[in-house]
Amino acid sequence: MNKVKVLVTGSTGLVGSRFLELAKKYEFSTPSFPEFDLTNKESIKKSIDQFNPEWIVNFAAFTDVNGAETQTGDENGSAWNINVKGIQNLVDAFPSQNIIHISTDMVFPGSVESPGPYAESDKSPDSPENLTWYGWTKNRAEKIILGNGSTVLRIIYPVRSRFEPKLDYIRGALKKFSDGTMYPLFNDQQICIAFIDEVAETIEKIIDTNSSGVFHCASDTTTPFELISYTVDQLGGDASLIKSASIVDFLATQANKSRYPVYGGLKTVFTENKLDLHFSTWQTVVEKLIGQGLSLK
Repeated sequence: MNKVKVLVTGSTGLVGSRFLELAKKYEFSTPSFPEFDLTNKESIKKSIDQFNPEWIVNFAAFTDVNGAETQTGDENGSAWNINVKGIQNLVDAFPSQNIIHISTDMVFPGSVESPGPYAESDKSPDSPENLTWYGWTKNRAEKIILGNGSTVLRIIYPVRSRFEPKLDYIRGALKKFSDGTMYPLFNDQQICIAFIDEVAETIEKIIDTNSSGVFHCASDTTTPFELISYTVDQLGGDASLIKSASIVDFLATQANKSRYPVYGGLKTVFTENKLDLHFSTWQTVVEKLIGQGLSLK
């Protein structure tokens, strides 16, 4: 039997590279920059025409949230060009609805007035008000993808046990703890994490069942202080050394009061039922990461 042909963008990144490691059942094409450039229509079309994929999984994006904030309102900036115009280029070049686009809970404000965790059916705002610029670019990209009849997979703080090129949310905090440079962690910010192994499983299910629409991959909710304290404790560290802080107090000092969502997170009930999946609790994700070699070293 011939393998399903899947073109994967962003295949060397934190999430994309793990998907390739786990999803051995597919035939992959993994064009990289500058061979494949979301801002260059010709490069996209060339890669698609050469491989003739049945599916595209798009991990490629401008993901520097701080960098995006410096471009707020600039539709000629790199964040907008990659995350919005680039997605339109991708849709235009691929004559199929079989695109899985990786997105984020930051397409929602995560505010007191509009709190998460958000369900797959919740409508994201049509205004950049109360969003980061990064969140707004990803919000606009979702509109393009869903308008094409394709699939959005939202994830939040993706984590894995090891990946040398980039620290994720948990490993970055553990490094600071080990280095003695840990800053106070918010005890009143609602977040989830996404176990990248489960992200890969979700993508496989979407492809294998030929599904479309909006799906989520995330744990239940926790706080940064609770998550990292628990992880340090499970690894034998002294979690009492970690101090806590209030995100509400922090945001009061910021020019952009929406710089970080206070009540973020993603619900997964629809996704679990539709795709016959079960996502781990955040504690179980931590335990699985430790089982795969996560450490304080």
